[in-house]
Amino acid sequence: MNRPRPARKSHGAARKPSAARKPSAAREPRGADPTPGSGRTDGPRGGGRRAGSRAGRTGAAVALVLAAVCYASWLLGPVLNPGLRPVESYLSELAARDQPYHLVFQLGDVTTGLCAAVAGLLLARWARDVPRLAWWGLLVFGVATAVDGGWTSMDCAPSVDARCARLEELGDLSWRHQAHTVTSSVAVAGALLSLVVILAVLRGPARRRAGLLVAVVLAIGTVGTLIAALRPEFGLGLWQRVQLTGLSGWLLLTAAVARWGPR
Repeated sequence: MNRPRPARKSHGAARKPSAARKPSAAREPRGADPTPGSGRTDGPRGGGRRAGSRAGRTGAAVALVLAAVCYASWLLGPVLNPGLRPVESYLSELAARDQPYHLVFQLGDVTTGLCAAVAGLLLARWARDVPRLAWWGLLVFGVATAVDGGWTSMDCAPSVDARCARLEELGDLSWRHQAHTVTSSVAVAGALLSLVVILAVLRGPARRRAGLLVAVVLAIGTVGTLIAALRPEFGLGLWQRVQLTGLSGWLLLTAAVARWGPR
């Protein structure tokens, strides 16, 4: 008789069941950027980058609010220099080097320009939700305004000084007086560029209404200033004051976008 063969031990059998392994979630590379808007930071690099963005944007917003306040220093004109006529005089004449308290208004422009330039650099680095063209426009405005107040201020006030007006007409004033128109125009051009780009990305009815209001005031003031520059009897000083009100509004709007974003 054939003897029965002993059953062979299967290699897979008799193994002690091990504890079930939990499926591991796919790990993201350490230090990866957080998902936009999720509030997550994966790793120390992501957390540091997000903290730097918050700090940079907050610093830029504070600088822009300070710039808006200093840019409104012309409101002190009737108190510090009542001799200039608000309807007919350039606001830049408050900072003319032969006028009383001109250093106050020059300091206001220089401070405005430096704050705006610093904010533009910070936002170009940290505010990626707005095209950088807006921040380059802000930087141009800041540099031109600082130069305008610090180096190319007017020699005298032609609206109240007949001799100054005659010398200006003949081109016999200093190069700084003549360059003042260029630096002022560059500053306004930079502001308009920045405002147009910001308007294009604003979201939400309240922010859009605020942006359109600022744009309308600035546009009316700029067009009125250009027309009155050719026909001073149309109230040059009044239109320029409307223009600067719009520019201060733009700085405050930009501060809000810098801090909370366009959406």
